[in-house]
Amino acid sequence: MSSEKNYLLEVSMDDGKNLVTFTVKARPSRFYKYVRIPLASVLIAYLLPQMYKVLQQSRTSAYEISRLFKLDIFTVERFDQSHSVVLFLVGFSVVVLLSLQEQSDSLMVMEDMGIQLSSRKRWRFDNRGSNKEFIPRSDIIDIVIHEGFHGYGQVIFYMCILTKAQERSGSEGNGIKVVFPNFLPRKDILLQVWKLSRKMLYGETRRHFRRVPGQGLREVKHLHE
Repeated sequence: MSSEKNYLLEVSMDDGKNLVTFTVKARPSRFYKYVRIPLASVLIAYLLPQMYKVLQQSRTSAYEISRLFKLDIFTVERFDQSHSVVLFLVGFSVVVLLSLQEQSDSLMVMEDMGIQLSSRKRWRFDNRGSNKEFIPRSDIIDIVIHEGFHGYGQVIFYMCILTKAQERSGSEGNGIKVVFPNFLPRKDILLQVWKLSRKMLYGETRRHFRRVPGQGLREVKHLHE
C-alpha cells in the first residue's frame, strides 16, 4: 500500500543562477507552526523568575526558613524537593522544545563544480543526524531515477547519483548515492529535481558512458535533439 508522501519541495537559486538548492521536507505540523515556540516562551518566562528565587535563597538554610515561617524542617525539605523536581521538568521541557527542528534532505547543485548532499535530523544535538557530502563533478557518472522495492514490497521511485568512487578504488561496480534518503519523495518531485539539476551540472548535453577496454568508463556526449 502506497504512503501519502505529501512532502514539500523548496527550490532556491542564487542571483548568478549557477547554484540551485533542492530541499524536501514534510509539511509543517500545527505543533511546529503554532505551539512549539509560544509554549517554550511561556515555560522560559516561568522558569527564569523561579531560578532567580532559588539563587537568592541558596544562602538561606532550610533550618532558617523553618524558623522564619515556624514550619517543621521536614515539611520545608519536602517542599524544596518538590519545587526542584518541578523546575527540573520545566527546564527539561524547554530544552526538548528548543532542540526540535524540522527534518529535511537537501541537494545542492553547483554549476561545473559538483553536488552536495545534506540531511538534517529531528534533533539539533544529534551530530550523527546532520551530515554533508560533496561529490565533485569529475566523480559523477550521472544522475538517474530508478524503480525499486521499499519496506514491505512497496514499489517506489528514487533518485541517485552514480559515482566513480568504487571504480577508482578497484572494486567492481559504481558508487550509488541516494538523494533524499529520509523521505524518498514521489516521482513528480524527483523529475523536477532531475531535469533542473542535470541541466545545471552538465549544460545542454546528455550524459552517456561506455566501457573502453583498459580505460574503464568514458563519457560520450550527444547534443539534445
